[in-house]
Amino acid sequence: MALDGLVLANIVHELKDVLIGGRIDKIYQIEKEDILFTIRNNGNVYKLLLTANSNYPRVHLSTLAKNPSQDPPMFCMLLRKHLGGGRLLDIVQPDLERIVEFHIEATNELGDKETKKLIIEIMGRHSNIILTKEDHLILDSIKHISNDKSSVREILPNRVYQRPPSQDKLNPLHISEANFIEKLKTSDLPLFKSLYMNFNGLSPMICHEICHTAGVDDEASTHTTSHEHYTKLFTSFVNILEPIDSGHFRPTLYQNTSEIPEDFYCLPVSLYKELEAKAYPSMSELLEYYFFEKSTRFNVAQKTADIKKLIHTFIDRSVRKKAIQEKALEECTHKELYKIYGELLTAYAHQIPAEADSFTTLNYYTEPYEEITIPLEINKTAIQNAQAYFKLYNKAKRTEIAATEQLISIEEDLQYLASVLLSLDLLETKEDIAELRTELVQMGYLKKKKNTKKENRSKKSLPYLHFKSSKGHDIYVGKNNYQNDELTMKFAKTNDLWLHIKDGPGSHVIVKYLESSPIDDEVILEAATLAAYYSSGKMSSHVPIDYTFRKNVKKVPNAKPGMVIYTQFKTLYVTPTEAFIKKLLP
Repeated sequence: MALDGLVLANIVHELKDVLIGGRIDKIYQIEKEDILFTIRNNGNVYKLLLTANSNYPRVHLSTLAKNPSQDPPMFCMLLRKHLGGGRLLDIVQPDLERIVEFHIEATNELGDKETKKLIIEIMGRHSNIILTKEDHLILDSIKHISNDKSSVREILPNRVYQRPPSQDKLNPLHISEANFIEKLKTSDLPLFKSLYMNFNGLSPMICHEICHTAGVDDEASTHTTSHEHYTKLFTSFVNILEPIDSGHFRPTLYQNTSEIPEDFYCLPVSLYKELEAKAYPSMSELLEYYFFEKSTRFNVAQKTADIKKLIHTFIDRSVRKKAIQEKALEECTHKELYKIYGELLTAYAHQIPAEADSFTTLNYYTEPYEEITIPLEINKTAIQNAQAYFKLYNKAKRTEIAATEQLISIEEDLQYLASVLLSLDLLETKEDIAELRTELVQMGYLKKKKNTKKENRSKKSLPYLHFKSSKGHDIYVGKNNYQNDELTMKFAKTNDLWLHIKDGPGSHVIVKYLESSPIDDEVILEAATLAAYYSSGKMSSHVPIDYTFRKNVKKVPNAKPGMVIYTQFKTLYVTPTEAFIKKLLP
């Protein structure tokens, strides 16, 4: 992933074309570190996404981003106060740095027009979104950086904004060959590393590309490189940067044979000749495709980290309980021997001398009879020893029954907790997370929060994942155990097809019956692949999937959510792939 200064130049070029002169209509803070602007310009409405997410920082136009919250945080309120209704005057990327400045003219409280700057710094975990006055006085930022966090510069209200240290890097545009060579020779480094250490906007990947197209060893030392190779390197450097300077970008996505995105860039890259190249009309469109699902998953993972930790705690606890019960069962294996001891002692009590520490006799409970030696307590009579053994037998019998019941319950708990862990990977929205929390509260794993607002789910749309078979059948996948129950027991009809991974946690999958198109082997294969992908077998091959008609699926009374029994089923083995799943999206 190379969102460097050159890719950012591509984005800025696109944003300038459509946003300059536009007015800011609405401002949302859709996540902790994500800001979404609605901008109207030339009769069109655009959504501009800025995110300082440390894993996926970026800025681009968006069509998928939505505002899930009705309660704007303080930073969002500040942006609305200072930038609401403002006009976008300019978008600037200083010296090809990973910094973008939005110059916005807006009206202040007194009715006077003022220019503010909204600055996004795309620098990994140091990424930030900062609002300043025209004189660079910071009004606020989405992340506060105090002196104890960074001795280089503070990002706090009423401080003067300063750009991150440039480390004496040069702007790579419009540099002479002599200055280029002189700059590279300032340090004894491999050529590719010297390139990105000395020039702004270059990622290690594009530096490898510059060396590759020049036919120069990228690991060669700058001190041992010949003048001829420096000349070739400069020619390659200029050729790659020329489209950046002229604005002739060619956004390209690189994906593997399974159509899984591997990387992207604003220009075709010869290093990725073994990958499939896919051209995009805009870098915003490419970035949204590349990042949106990843960032959504990351945000969901952040919000459900406490649930995941809790579930793992319960799993560890259940595993320990299981070990205790299994040990208790193991100790009960001698219970029948205790019973035999008691029976034989009762039968031969008159033959056992007082204060004997053992008694040997024939065990008539075996065929053929064998001698058996029974340990005795010398301070007890034969009958008292027999009663002690009967007591041990009865205790072991009760323990065996209780431990067996406990093991069944523990195994059900482990299966349920495993299914909850799986469902964490399927959550997409705040409503999904709230629904899972509600489930865990009702199951007793979470405590109910006080004064929590009820989430209103729209009744117009189904909560399940939705796919389409190649023959037009609707295929639905449950995202949690409650949805699995509802999908199978309420939503599905008796002649719909039901699928689930064999002997493992996974989503329930329903294929809707169509009179005009029977559910043939191809449709079953597609649905089975979905069932495997949304199960514990996602990363496996030859995953066994059971399938039957919905009428053969029954809910066990008092069973945990998502737990069912089924009969008259067949089993199909499939290997799920993400590329295949994407083909089934409606």
